[in-house]
Amino acid sequence: MWLRSRGHAKDGVAWWTDLGLAKPTPGQTALWVAASLAWMLGTNAVMNWRGPWNFEPWRQQRLVVSGLRVLAVGILGPIAEELIFRGFLYARLNRTKLAGWMTIVVLAVAWALLHASYSSAVIGVLIVDGILLGVARQRSGSVVVPILMHVTWNLYAIW
Repeated sequence: MWLRSRGHAKDGVAWWTDLGLAKPTPGQTALWVAASLAWMLGTNAVMNWRGPWNFEPWRQQRLVVSGLRVLAVGILGPIAEELIFRGFLYARLNRTKLAGWMTIVVLAVAWALLHASYSSAVIGVLIVDGILLGVARQRSGSVVVPILMHVTWNLYAIW
């Protein structure tokens, strides 16, 4: 399978390692997901960025539509974003003069700005969240941890 290739392709990318497709330890995973949950719930308690719990739109649509929404926004979207930002781009920028903390901050800001439809306060929350995701990627050595953090966040946010 092409993804398991640990050698470098013509473009200088070792897909398996550059994307951070390593198995994290359960302890690290639990710690980072708990930190993400604390940040998410804490900021929502202070700012109410999520808004009121309103299940009416869910009741008005067919079950298949709700299922596809959860799949797309709650699971597949976070996986794709994390593979791009904390996987591929993280590995590429870490090979430049931006290595280390600057990589994490630049990617956090870029990722947060993709969510430009939100208020500036929520973009600020997302910048900090992006930093948490980046530090989790750096410390765990795996993109799996930020994926799980991001999935948890999005599943909370879409309800």
